[in-house]
Amino acid sequence: MKFVVTFDLDGVLCRPPFGINPGKGRHRSRTASGKRGLLWMTERWRYLGRKPMPGAVVGFRELSARYDCRVLSARSEAARGLTEAWFARYFGSIPEINLRAGWHETPAAYKARRVQELGAVAHFEDDPHTANWLSALLPAVFLIDWPRNHWLEADHVHRIARLDQAAAALERLSHGDAERTKASNPGL
Repeated sequence: MKFVVTFDLDGVLCRPPFGINPGKGRHRSRTASGKRGLLWMTERWRYLGRKPMPGAVVGFRELSARYDCRVLSARSEAARGLTEAWFARYFGSIPEINLRAGWHETPAAYKARRVQELGAVAHFEDDPHTANWLSALLPAVFLIDWPRNHWLEADHVHRIARLDQAAAALERLSHGDAERTKASNPGL
């Protein structure tokens, strides 16, 4: 059985707007409520014309052959059509995509809830606040290295520049998972 690995979309698989990663994530609260602002209301159009991150297509394809890879984005459900079309165009297929139904939950809170519901063992992220939160919930979080997230250092957070740099750590994680399963079920 393949284990579940989740991927943020913007800044991980898809280039951020104008190539600038906006997430700094310092001093954010885990108890904050979501906000319905102009960005939420115009969200579906903010994703037009953006290309994949370097190495994302090949890296995602290679990891998908070994793991149950799912997209977990804080994009609005209203952006589903454009998001699926983007995957079809650049990746040649549409993976399972999890999007936020509403603005009441912050992006980080949404992802923290969903990684647990999906049973993920690893997540790829670019936002340091989210990565830090998820590192308390998952055995591994792969943080795409952006200048605005350099401040984060946390247990279970692996800083990478490209998806393929996570392969060895995921292999160790899956090997450890298999060993734990064997130890708890000696008859296997």
